[in-house]
Amino acid sequence: MQLSPLQLLEYTFDGVSVIPVDGYQADPSFAPGLVFFPGKLAMSADTGLALLDEKEKYSDFGVKLTLRVGPKEDAQAPYNIQISVRGIVRMHLTQADRQTEERRVRALVNGASLLYGAVREMVSTVTSRSAHGPLLLPSLNFSDLANHKQEDVSHPSLASAIPTKRKRTSRAL
Repeated sequence: MQLSPLQLLEYTFDGVSVIPVDGYQADPSFAPGLVFFPGKLAMSADTGLALLDEKEKYSDFGVKLTLRVGPKEDAQAPYNIQISVRGIVRMHLTQADRQTEERRVRALVNGASLLYGAVREMVSTVTSRSAHGPLLLPSLNFSDLANHKQEDVSHPSLASAIPTKRKRTSRAL
């Protein structure tokens, strides 16, 4: 086991909306408490990335993820969900090795994955006391973000909206 070159330094939720779907009827053949069958879910995500700080041995990025989940047309799902979360990730790769683009791609793909884990846990927690019972979202893979051009994912307001409580440190892991 070893430390990942990408570290999630902090994250905050901008908004959490979990609304029970009126008239939802649970499928009796599907055990409650399991991951909800993803074929019945309409899921979409928006991501953003902003370079916050760059040093010789690491770069700090602001990452934003907004997830929307609801029932697919002609399918039933227990909740309509919209959650926005943003965080700061530190990517440890050296500039000397010309790894600027690799830093950006890893920060986006893996940063979105880390934030999705927090979203998944938040949905599970909120729905554990909600009308239709607990919902554990399916695992997602964000590797397709590696193919997006930089201007497709940069979010100009992201850097200014990152939490300011972050402690500045020059200590490397």
